Amino acid sequence: MPWNKSPNLGMYEGANWDGYVKTVPNSSPEQARRVAMLDPTITFFFFFREYMVLTNPQWPSSKVFQSGDAVFFKGEPWFGSATQCDAYQKAGTSIAYVSPSAVSAPGCFTTSNGSAAVDVVCIFAANIDQKLPNGATLLAPNVTVASNGSIACGNSDIMQALQNTTAIQNLQAKGIMVLLTLLNNHDAAGWSEFTSASDAQTFVKQLEVAVTTYGLDGIDIDDEYSAGSSVPSSLAMVTSMMKTAMPDKIISKALWDDTQYFGIVYDNSTLEQSLTYGWEMSYGTPPADVLPKYVSAGMNKSALSKGFWAPQPSANASADVEWLKSNGYAGVMAYAFQDQVNQVLLGTLVDAWVGPGNWNQAANCT
Repeated sequence: MPWNKSPNLGMYEGANWDGYVKTVPNSSPEQARRVAMLDPTITFFFFFREYMVLTNPQWPSSKVFQSGDAVFFKGEPWFGSATQCDAYQKAGTSIAYVSPSAVSAPGCFTTSNGSAAVDVVCIFAANIDQKLPNGATLLAPNVTVASNGSIACGNSDIMQALQNTTAIQNLQAKGIMVLLTLLNNHDAAGWSEFTSASDAQTFVKQLEVAVTTYGLDGIDIDDEYSAGSSVPSSLAMVTSMMKTAMPDKIISKALWDDTQYFGIVYDNSTLEQSLTYGWEMSYGTPPADVLPKYVSAGMNKSALSKGFWAPQPSANASADVEWLKSNGYAGVMAYAFQDQVNQVLLGTLVDAWVGPGNWNQAANCT
């Protein structure tokens, strides 16, 4: 969704800067948007087009900003006139799950100001297996996996999408985060089935290699379709290791009756603390019926979105969006974005969130 741009405004130098998060140099508005997505509590940023100095008697020294600096904040801004920079405020978050053959499709849609209408793309899906399936390829072939250990792999469609680094980079250049979803694959392996720390650590190493090799922004967890036995501490363990190995990447989860795994501590961390985002996938169910339990279990509202899918439609999508907005939740997710009906659906949700005219498809874009 759009980051609402206010030209020639900056954080007033007399304002309370307690919400300041960090400054990232040599940026662009699109790159800044991606940086902000790494922290769901960031609500606005300033992008400096020119050199600027801010002073305040209460500061130990002046704040000096260069052209290309992006400055990130939590909370509410206190605007002041500043011809050297522009302010960007988060409106909401939109997520698209898409098949590997249509990985470029989410980049075809723009808001009224020309920015990307989709914030996060989840490529659906690579797999977790104990044995490499016929026709599948290891995502990290140089990582040694013990016999019957958990392997990360993808079919030919997934590998073709990952190797199309131009498509991934084109999405990222528009300010879109690109994640790889990994889904259990009907054998004993799975996100909730890790029985040993060594197996989980080796699997995380495979994910780290895949993210680095293919220039991804993180990993999305879809914990379904395992034939193994669930281990209550598994998700806390593996996500804690992922967060340690990839602290500057997104770890997200397709949520489905997961609160039973929340609150379990592994290495001083819990599942809810390790997740950057969660999007709830009980399609057709009102968000008020499913999201509050995750807040009670420890997740921040700014990290939680509600999933939608055309074959299981919401009774009132506009009312769902209004509830999400008024209660401070992050945004909306659409599953199977490769299908036009779900592209239309996400467009309806985005327009309901930020106003008509914010879902526009570029001509000759697939």
